[in-house]
Amino acid sequence: HADALGMLQKVEETYPHWGWGHAVIYAQWGDTNRALAWLETAMQVRDPDLELLKSPLLDPLRNEPRFRAIEQELKFPQ
Repeated sequence: HADALGMLQKVEETYPHWGWGHAVIYAQWGDTNRALAWLETAMQVRDPDLELLKSPLLDPLRNEPRFRAIEQELKFPQ
């Protein structure tokens, strides 16, 4: 896990606007706060991958109020 985290940090430095991708990784690792922070970053930079918000890869976040707020702001149907 430490090696993977180190690699991810390098990717974050190289691709700081790849918010959706980072969110997916953190969601799958169970790090809800970081995943949601990256989704919020993705919204700020208008990451086109946000169209994939309904992807099952983000299922661990679905019950989070911050996730529902993101869906509402992006006008995704409930």
